[in-house]
Amino acid sequence: MKTKPTAVLAAALLVLAACSSPPPKVVLEPAAEFGSGGVAVAPDAGPAGSGDVAYRLLQTSDRFLLVGHGCATAQALCGLSDQSSWTAAAWGFDLDGTADAGFGTGGVFRDGDAAGGGSTNVAFDAALADAGPVLAGGGLNASGDLDAVLWALDDTGQLDAARFGGGKALLGDLTAAGTHDFVEAVRADAGRFWLAGGIKDPAVGHYQPAVWAVAGNGSPDAGFDADGVFVDSTPTNVAWFDDLDLAAGAPLAVGAEFQGGQLQPLAVKLKPDGGLDADFGNGGRVILPLGSASSGEALAVHVGDGYILVAGYVNDGKSHVALWRLGLDGAPDTGFGADGLLVLDGVAPANYYDARVGLAVDGRGRSWLTAGLENAAGDLDMAVWRVLPSGELDPDFCGGGPCTFAGLAGGNGDDWGNDLILAEDAVYVGGWSWNGSDRDVVIWKLALTPVR
Repeated sequence: MKTKPTAVLAAALLVLAACSSPPPKVVLEPAAEFGSGGVAVAPDAGPAGSGDVAYRLLQTSDRFLLVGHGCATAQALCGLSDQSSWTAAAWGFDLDGTADAGFGTGGVFRDGDAAGGGSTNVAFDAALADAGPVLAGGGLNASGDLDAVLWALDDTGQLDAARFGGGKALLGDLTAAGTHDFVEAVRADAGRFWLAGGIKDPAVGHYQPAVWAVAGNGSPDAGFDADGVFVDSTPTNVAWFDDLDLAAGAPLAVGAEFQGGQLQPLAVKLKPDGGLDADFGNGGRVILPLGSASSGEALAVHVGDGYILVAGYVNDGKSHVALWRLGLDGAPDTGFGADGLLVLDGVAPANYYDARVGLAVDGRGRSWLTAGLENAAGDLDMAVWRVLPSGELDPDFCGGGPCTFAGLAGGNGDDWGNDLILAEDAVYVGGWSWNGSDRDVVIWKLALTPVR
């Protein structure tokens, strides 16, 4: 029997509709099979009941890694005023959200004496090298000043004695004796490591933004800026870098500097062999636009194909998550948001020392952000946004706004996301959550769930 033309036409229209239908609207929901109800909680880095913070979330073939630091004593929270109590840490998790007992000691790598001074030990970032993860941060040395530190770990979460002369590279005092040196970010590329942070030279009296190039053996790469470190001497007040990425093999770093008593978000591009890249911005530097705000800070950067995305916050009396888009020459992309800047609604008290803004970009060029938002009770909820390449919130994601999440049972809802990883059907967010008595390091697994 012949098929009627109308039936053929109807079938063809159905196939065409299926091929041309837009992506479904989605929300994020905790993945119940991961950890406990979608949240994996790390062991304390210090004594039981001590507080922790994690900045970077990484995934290898068989585990997740969270990197940060915790209180070395039984304190619920360690702040800027008690830095001597910090222990650098990395936490290992199996892919199902279970703490990896075979990593470090009880699932945690700890270093409470990174540079010989016995205190102030912080890890802010990590990179996955072929031989294993490398953590980056700083530690107080025996002379009382900070040294930049790299830790090389093996697959069991212990210092890798075959790298860096015992598993640890100290990178202090490269520019002058007695300097304070700290690293906020690290990237691995072509057999060496790029670092970004700050250096305080006693002769200068304030922190200046710095970028290091380090060879695979942990030694400064003298092929970069003569001594392996570039210091931006332009700022006349306190300034530093929070993150970096690579643009055609050259480092592009972001952070902030004080001008006229206000913190200004900053992007700086260097030449591959050191020195400011004069073809970027104003002699290699860009102060990012603030819109109607008076201050802000750049906390994360992603260099894409023909563009640069920078995430951070701006402050107009209250702090808000912000996303900037620049051309590779440093000029704001005026077709993105409002003259290159998108400011997201809601109060998000971000900062560089425990509450950052995480940034990832998917295959469609959409930006994913995570941080925290104040809720009606004044507590913090972890939040995730999705932004279109045009600089608009995606109306098909969480109703056009962020998806927000409280954290641990028994907690007061103070939760923050500092980093995120995009998977095919889920988003993993690394950060911290208040458990009712102290702050725990956590990973959320959030399933992408279609809705009508």
